[in-house]
Amino acid sequence: MSDSFQKKLEAYENGELSGKDLEEFEKELEKLETYQSFLEKDEADNIPLDQKEKQIIKKGKWKARIQTTYFVFLLFIGFTIVTSILTTVYYSWGNPDRAEVLRNVINHTVTITEPYGYLSHSSINGGYYFGMELTTPKKKKIGDEIIEVGEYQSHFLFSFVRTHEEKDFGSISQASPSFVFPGSGSSVTSDWRQLERLPEGTVTSAYVSFPRLLETEEVYEIFSGKDIDLLWLAVDSGAENMDERTEGVIFDSIGFPGYPIWHDDDMILDSREEEKGLFGSSVISEGYSSPTYLEGDYDVLHQQFLKTLKFLQEYENIASKVVFGDLELENKIRYLENEGIKHYGVVITGPTKEILTLEDNDSISVLQIDESRLWNWMSRE
Repeated sequence: MSDSFQKKLEAYENGELSGKDLEEFEKELEKLETYQSFLEKDEADNIPLDQKEKQIIKKGKWKARIQTTYFVFLLFIGFTIVTSILTTVYYSWGNPDRAEVLRNVINHTVTITEPYGYLSHSSINGGYYFGMELTTPKKKKIGDEIIEVGEYQSHFLFSFVRTHEEKDFGSISQASPSFVFPGSGSSVTSDWRQLERLPEGTVTSAYVSFPRLLETEEVYEIFSGKDIDLLWLAVDSGAENMDERTEGVIFDSIGFPGYPIWHDDDMILDSREEEKGLFGSSVISEGYSSPTYLEGDYDVLHQQFLKTLKFLQEYENIASKVVFGDLELENKIRYLENEGIKHYGVVITGPTKEILTLEDNDSISVLQIDESRLWNWMSRE
């Protein structure tokens, strides 16, 4: 750049040019701007070929990535929708459907292995990818109050249990109550003194063990006339006193509640309504009720208990995962059919002082408190 041009540029910027000098200098600037634009265009057109190729390839890669991501996303959505439909079809197949059968397996297993299990009923949570989840509340009955103390979660893949988890709410007692097998010579002590210290106006649930195996009728005679509820009867299955390490203390019991364990095919149809739905389809609504049970009909209790064991035998792989061990149902069923149903203990609930009156009963060998609460009892007398 010449000195004269630079001086003119400075004068132009300072507004010192005028007239003809200003007009000529502005024309000269326009020429320079045109020339600069030409140089920039020429430079862009002369980019090396390999650099252009790199730019094209880079753009192509990003486009391919976006297309691939979009395709995978659509594939995932489509797969989820299809498997969701197939999952629904799989678990709703049959009468009763598979979901209901699996729920019954969980419910019946808990009923015969947990003294308060008959209080729990599983809820079905539909899943994707051929899976299903069953949530079963874990409950207790103390007096007339039913409380939720935890839950079971069973995760299925098709009809197989992937995982079964037990979760407890609140603090867990280190000394859980248990039964003691008759004649085992166990040194387990009773909780009569604790019952004495509990005040009037409380209710208690307790595990009661017998000094000998009793018939079901004999068990009910012990508590006849007492303001006490008999919740669950533990059944001798021939395997309770086989482990010498436990010294007769039974941690894994089977039994049945104080009323029959009804099954789907026991239910009686009470009502049936058929309504017209969309496109000419029919919507059928049916109402069922359980058979009438007369207290003292012990044959029905036994019949339904054995029916439950045989039902679970068909799904023993599932039931065993629920109890975290082998139920050996074939051996238990054979033993019960040959030897009959007898009991070594029961779970009861009622007013604390009413339960305390059992202390001098020779038919009771051990009593262990499960839990006590403030009064919530409606008299049975």
